Amino acid sequence: MPTDSSDPSDRETTPPADRKTTTAPDTDPRFEVPLRGIDVDPETRCAHWDAPVDVVALRFGCCETYYPCDACHDAATGHEAVPWPRERFDEPAVLCGVCGATLTARAYLDGTDACPACDARFNPGCRKHRDRYFEVKGSDGGEDKDDL
Repeated sequence: MPTDSSDPSDRETTPPADRKTTTAPDTDPRFEVPLRGIDVDPETRCAHWDAPVDVVALRFGCCETYYPCDACHDAATGHEAVPWPRERFDEPAVLCGVCGATLTARAYLDGTDACPACDARFNPGCRKHRDRYFEVKGSDGGEDKDDL
């Protein structure tokens, strides 16, 4: 869930000058992977998700580009979002905004809500809507959404 801006202890303070909005066809030059988003800080927090643990960007199957969230994708592109395809779960699809490591979809989904490279904590709440980002068995209206 988005950070409640009324509780400053939950927010990471990033100077406005360190935040960038990048829309298609451009990508954010601060990152080694193609990344776009709205008001993105150097650790991939965005205008929509801005808590200390909101430090991942996810690659979408439709455009092969990373976004901090699906709302950033929708705002930065002119096409419908397509989750990362199940048959490509062994390819890089997640970026740790803290250290810049890329993770496969499988490593991220099977992981412990922390980066295996730097141990930065990831938002555990993201599991509730992972079908927006990854083609899981429930994302096509079929089986249980908890299964890969």
